[in-house]
Amino acid sequence: MKTKRLFILALIGFLLGRAYILKFPPPFYSDVNHDYQRYANMWSYGYPPYLKHFYEYPPATIPLLYFPLFVDHLGIGQYYQNYRYMTFFLDLLIFVFILKTILKLKTKPLSKVLSLGFYLIGPVIAKDFFYEGIDLAFIGSLSIALISLLLLHQKKFFQRLLFWAFFWLSTSIKFMSAPLLVPYFYLKKLAAKQEIKAAILGFFLIWGLPLVIFRTSLAVMFVFHARRGLKYASFPSFIVETINYWTQTETRLNQPPDFQLQGPVSVIAEKIVAIVFPLSILLVLIYSLWVIFKPNLKKLHSSFKQLLLIQTIKLNHLDPYTFSLKLALIYIFTIFLTGKVFSQPFHIWLIPLIALFPFRSLKRQLTFIILTIWLLIIDTTPWIAVDESIMVVEPLPMKFFLYLSRFLPMIFLLALSFKLPNKIRLSNKISQSHA
Repeated sequence: MKTKRLFILALIGFLLGRAYILKFPPPFYSDVNHDYQRYANMWSYGYPPYLKHFYEYPPATIPLLYFPLFVDHLGIGQYYQNYRYMTFFLDLLIFVFILKTILKLKTKPLSKVLSLGFYLIGPVIAKDFFYEGIDLAFIGSLSIALISLLLLHQKKFFQRLLFWAFFWLSTSIKFMSAPLLVPYFYLKKLAAKQEIKAAILGFFLIWGLPLVIFRTSLAVMFVFHARRGLKYASFPSFIVETINYWTQTETRLNQPPDFQLQGPVSVIAEKIVAIVFPLSILLVLIYSLWVIFKPNLKKLHSSFKQLLLIQTIKLNHLDPYTFSLKLALIYIFTIFLTGKVFSQPFHIWLIPLIALFPFRSLKRQLTFIILTIWLLIIDTTPWIAVDESIMVVEPLPMKFFLYLSRFLPMIFLLALSFKLPNKIRLSNKISQSHA
């Protein structure tokens, strides 16, 4: 299929799908109405975030949440409608980058079609969440940073700065991406001094103003999250609830946003998660550095110099674009399974990353797409409507098996992510071997 025709069809598909999302908002609940508008009104009445009230999100979310109210005060639309249209325009910008990247990748024509089709269909399935939060802005910022590794090659200082600005932007929307700073820095092939300058300048471009305005008050975000229990949809909470089917020691608290279980098993689980979660992130970082420095591991002296940026790192065994996407998938599935907080909109993070990955194997690509679509269906749609209280195998009700059908695909996708290639062929002859 010719590139021009694919571009036109993808654009038409995007506009039709997003028009459907805009036309049919979620019927029952939206964070935009429930939380975001409340925050924006508080700021409008003189209660700044962090300084006068607890605010759980990083500072780049403040303009995102306040702009729809600003437009509302100008007499244009209403808050909820304005937020959704603002998110649509962000989505359109992200789509332009994604479309250009997919068309540029040295992948099979059918693989390009599958990637674009997935990026068009996935959001339609998750329509009740796709324009209802900050998750698209978060993963869109990170995706554009990774896209710049392919489209801009990072040969000039401005190109490096662009990467770091979008990376830091993702951290200022959600802190989740912050640990990736370490491997992403070492993945940059060029002079360390220039990279450090670009990373620092990018940080101050995004975080400088919030640090000046709020200073140490930004710490309230960490206080807020430290106090949170195991959210009802998280994997650790699933384990606690499974144990509770036998022990009957836990009670569910009707307190948003976590609706956590409370009891002796929950207390023990929270202590374990407090160790396992940071340890799992550390293991991912160790794995990433092991791959990056692998060719020189036998030469410890040389590896140590490269780690300290005294000696140039050789990256002939991988390419930054492919490995950064692979690492992002490994990292995200890891925090999905070990974190105390998990929400249905988190699945949105997978859509651009999987669409952008240069799969060599159509079978592997279809596996990722199909399992992710299943996760979107089971977690973001009302399509599977069953009585969760029905006892299937004493003492396990239907709810146990529904939640198991969510976490097993995540575990499988995590394992498959490790098997993805670290490098793609730069020639037009695409390898027929499986990724």
